[in-house]
Amino acid sequence: MHPASWVGWVLAVMVVALATTNPFYLAVLLLAVVLVAVLSPREGNGVVSFRALAIFGTVMFALSLAIAVVNGSYGDHVLFTVPGPRVPEWLGGLRLGGPVSAEGLVAAAIRGLAILSILFAYGVFNGAVSPHRILRSTPAALFQASLVVTVGLTLLPSSVEDLRRVREMRALRGAPGGWRELPALVVPAIVGGLERSLRLAEAMEARGYGASPPLPMAPRLAAAAAAPLLIAAAWLWFYEAGWQPLALLLVGAATGLLVWWWRAASRAREVTRFDRDQLPLVERVGLGLSALLALGALALRFTGNGALTYNPFAGLPVPGFEPLPVLIALGLAWPAVLLAARPAPAPVAEGERQFAPGAAP
Repeated sequence: MHPASWVGWVLAVMVVALATTNPFYLAVLLLAVVLVAVLSPREGNGVVSFRALAIFGTVMFALSLAIAVVNGSYGDHVLFTVPGPRVPEWLGGLRLGGPVSAEGLVAAAIRGLAILSILFAYGVFNGAVSPHRILRSTPAALFQASLVVTVGLTLLPSSVEDLRRVREMRALRGAPGGWRELPALVVPAIVGGLERSLRLAEAMEARGYGASPPLPMAPRLAAAAAAPLLIAAAWLWFYEAGWQPLALLLVGAATGLLVWWWRAASRAREVTRFDRDQLPLVERVGLGLSALLALGALALRFTGNGALTYNPFAGLPVPGFEPLPVLIALGLAWPAVLLAARPAPAPVAEGERQFAPGAAP
């Protein structure tokens, strides 16, 4: 799949996961993401990076529940009480221990499901798309930002691979294992990653990679002025009654300034592509479907329809379950349909298999 399709899918998953607090919809969304993860390909060290992100997401889910237990929670359905010291009120309501309610655990589980869905989606994206392909497909106006993002995407797989290599070398030397030996694993991996980053930066700087003339002052000021205009528009829209027209006017002005900066930044840097990575028609439809699903989730959240919001502290009611939000969550499994319909790779002949890279002698 094209990198733009994966980016649109990940953004749509993030929007839907953050737009709802209904555990039923989040569970359906997580199942859709897992289905895509099962069928998605793996580029390079994608398997290792996805496994690391999956473990990290599971740990964050358990940590959310543990924090709810340690801090205690309010609610009518008290499950048990954790003993703890009495914290002064001037600390802002901080609690250590106390009664743990079912409402608090449900709220922590809802937050954990949203985080888990986003991390799984990012893991699928990180494993299925080559960072170099992302950099080639980025518009010229976002080249510097995409270069930073590309380096960040390669950091996790390379760090995990360094950890595995250091652990194997220590095991061959007969070094003991366990949690006490964790610094001996992490420190060499971090030092190796920093040295590799410094060598890459020095090589790129020596070759003049990324050098481009600076933008004029006017487009830079326009891009800087767009952010406060958007913040002011959001404030007027949500917190000031009757100022919605002015908020829309500010959004239009900020959009115009961003378009001006985009055109100037695109012209300042000339990019030559020998082979353009075309976006197929079916993936364009999928990209449009991702945008439609994200807008649908936002529309349901702003209008209060679809039972997207759920408050467990209101007596722990049963969450609502309506067909339209379920269809939005299930619709985000559209990459699985494309991945399942892709043709299977051609079988390798016996004569070619023995000369394939990595084949055993």
